[in-house]
Amino acid sequence: MTLPIPDLKKAVLSFLNNLKSVDINKETLVSFAYKLDETDFLSIIDPLLTEDKKVFYFNRPEERLILLAFEEAYFLNITEENNFSILENTISDLSKKRISNFDFTSNDTFPLFLGGTKFSSGCKSEEWKDFADNGWFIPRFLFYKKGEDHWLILNFYIDAKYPPQDQLDFLITLERIKNNEFICQNNPAIIKFLINDNDREKWYSLISNALLKIEEGFFRKVVLSRRIVTRIKKYPLFSNILQELTVNYNNCTIFLYKSGNSVLFGATPEQLLKLNQNELEFDALAGSAKRGETEEEDNTIANNLISDNKNTQEHNYVIDFIREASLTYVYNLRQFDTRIKKYSNIQHIYTPIKAELKSSEHLYNLINAIYPTPAICGSPKGSALKYIKENEGFDRGMFSGIIGSISPEKMDLVVAIRSALLNDNNLYIYAGCGIVKGSDPASEYEETEIKMNTILSLFNNEN
Repeated sequence: MTLPIPDLKKAVLSFLNNLKSVDINKETLVSFAYKLDETDFLSIIDPLLTEDKKVFYFNRPEERLILLAFEEAYFLNITEENNFSILENTISDLSKKRISNFDFTSNDTFPLFLGGTKFSSGCKSEEWKDFADNGWFIPRFLFYKKGEDHWLILNFYIDAKYPPQDQLDFLITLERIKNNEFICQNNPAIIKFLINDNDREKWYSLISNALLKIEEGFFRKVVLSRRIVTRIKKYPLFSNILQELTVNYNNCTIFLYKSGNSVLFGATPEQLLKLNQNELEFDALAGSAKRGETEEEDNTIANNLISDNKNTQEHNYVIDFIREASLTYVYNLRQFDTRIKKYSNIQHIYTPIKAELKSSEHLYNLINAIYPTPAICGSPKGSALKYIKENEGFDRGMFSGIIGSISPEKMDLVVAIRSALLNDNNLYIYAGCGIVKGSDPASEYEETEIKMNTILSLFNNEN
């Protein structure tokens, strides 16, 4: 990676020296955007992952949007269950006090907070110990690509008591990263499956019991998931993994989030919520089927999927929930045509939904209201979530949690499905499916196998 570090430092110092002392408090957050030539972000991701720092990667190929962030200038851990109002207050306070050069450099709005939320707060499993329940950080370094434009955004605190040139020592990190690029190899990492006794039988029992609960009226739908555990025998190069996911799932969001010694990564098809000014977008994505071997077979499977009562029922629960949960906070809600959305290994019933936010004050209450959706939890939410916690048998952690970026006027949140966790030498792979009246345990098991292949296809299997 080519980084004009001397010119960058000179530009930052010029900006700081031109600030009026009255603008700088005891500790003032500065955000500085610097335009770069075309830059290959993936070339530095592996050396970044070797350091004991946060790393965040978010790639939406269809929008030509990539974020790569590392280190933290500020971290907020919200310990109350999914209470996003705390994040709202912090963003509001920081935004009022922050100094930036954005008005002079770009018309775009750069992300402020990055991070994510676990599916369920309060679990203390060893598996997910490196991730906060609801943790968001302001990155010290953010590489940002939108279309043809490449930027480096620096976020750092300054103190009026000290000369600006004495407060830029953190830039040495860029020199170290610049001189430590990895040469990527093409051979995938090797995994070995750990023994998981009676996995299929346990799944059949879990689904059969859930179907009985549906018959009893405990819930209409519950989303249940499986987890398989493998052992990594050769540490992967994530530049290769992310590139392969980008090629194979270019209509998904490719993501990676490193916290402590753990790395969460995947390719999710599911948008939870996207905000631009006051325009909101939601995805209703539920109801799944495999891809066909030929175009004719593929289209037949798609037609059967969208006309299948079980899958359309599952899908409609999500639509109805989004409409009802958001009603208090939005107006002009529009539901667009339902269609099939195809991915390389699976296809889903998909309905885009848009609305206008009544007030920015409602946004974080809206997130609390819609998450978790019936697409990852069930309906009604409370009873489905209770059943998952008591019966699924493992802590989902960040799997099916929220991951994304938040700024004062923009928000981009996805649901972390089709994902895996690398923790020390263990690779945990997750997949789930919606259970409604008429679900078949064997078919649902096959569906989870297809979804897990998103991750498994990235590795060589020793068995």
